[in-house]
Amino acid sequence: MRILTLHFRLGRVLPPAALAGLLAGCALFQRFSFAEPTVDLAGVRVTAFSLSGGELDLALAVHNPNAYPLGGGEVSADLALEDRPFGLISRTAPWTLPARGDTTLTVHLAFEWSAVGSAARSIVERGRVRYRLAGRLRVTTPIDDRWVSVERRGDVPVERLVP
Repeated sequence: MRILTLHFRLGRVLPPAALAGLLAGCALFQRFSFAEPTVDLAGVRVTAFSLSGGELDLALAVHNPNAYPLGGGEVSADLALEDRPFGLISRTAPWTLPARGDTTLTVHLAFEWSAVGSAARSIVERGRVRYRLAGRLRVTTPIDDRWVSVERRGDVPVERLVP
């Protein structure tokens, strides 16, 4: 009985068309609500090395959980390997994140052996390395541009340079 009374009162206060518009607006809001993309270090590839240092290509896996595509143009983050600061990674080039999809971004990083210590040893000996990324990613939504925080830890395989 109460349900009928509530429905009757809403019908008198809000015309059926307005009620339908309100419900459609809620559905539209859910469709375009924003969830932050995630960034993981998917792989490390040694591309060069010498007596003084080396170069790496880092594969960043970016996942878009939203129902709409996102644009992007900048990522910057501090990278720590084996709990030691390793370097600053930065990329400023446009990319697209498909709706509910993934994109892999490759970022180049040069380093010196004297600055990386145990992380370099882990790369050479184990073929895997613990990492920590801390930084930010700029994305473009259908409404605006925004910065998203990146904070990730994990363990990643290292692809060695084969002569």
